[in-house]
Amino acid sequence: MLKVENLVTRFGHVVALDSVSISVAESKITTVIGANGAGKSTLLRTISGLEKPASGTITWQGESIVGLRPEEIVRRGIAHVPEGHAVISDLSVEENIEMGALFRRRKFKR
Repeated sequence: MLKVENLVTRFGHVVALDSVSISVAESKITTVIGANGAGKSTLLRTISGLEKPASGTITWQGESIVGLRPEEIVRRGIAHVPEGHAVISDLSVEENIEMGALFRRRKFKR
């Protein structure tokens, strides 16, 4: 299970996420819906380790993933497929995730 509790993410003095909590059960489809600028992408980027939370917890299968590098989070089984130009349209979602993980692995092996 993925569990986010009281998550706060800031960009300077701007609070992008303010005490967000969500639980995502294994083998279930969960959606995050909201208006432009509501913080959906920031939430996903924070869970993925691409943004650092100011406070709060993120646990995956009972273990904290806060502070882990994005490639470590991918290795644990969480991946973030961005929208738009970064997605290869000829590939499936699973293949895009695998490509993203491959890129991250190579980038940080140096």
